[in-house]
Amino acid sequence: MIEVAMSAYDDLVTAARSLRDQGTSMYSLADLVAAARRYGSTYPESTLRAAVAAMVATSADDAEERDALVEVRKGWYRLRR
Repeated sequence: MIEVAMSAYDDLVTAARSLRDQGTSMYSLADLVAAARRYGSTYPESTLRAAVAAMVATSADDAEERDALVEVRKGWYRLRR
């Protein structure tokens, strides 16, 4: 069996989807990092924080290709789609 390492992006998308599926429409950075940890992310918190910033900065065109986060208010996020 070949194991595929997930990226910090994948870990955060999994975390955001799980939070959304649990009925949480907005989540803080701490919520995202904690959920990513629950799903097994081993990335340092600094890497996860940088990945969140990159996901928020993703242009609308790029967001059509992959999930992105939208900052709905300072420090609170939701999945774009």
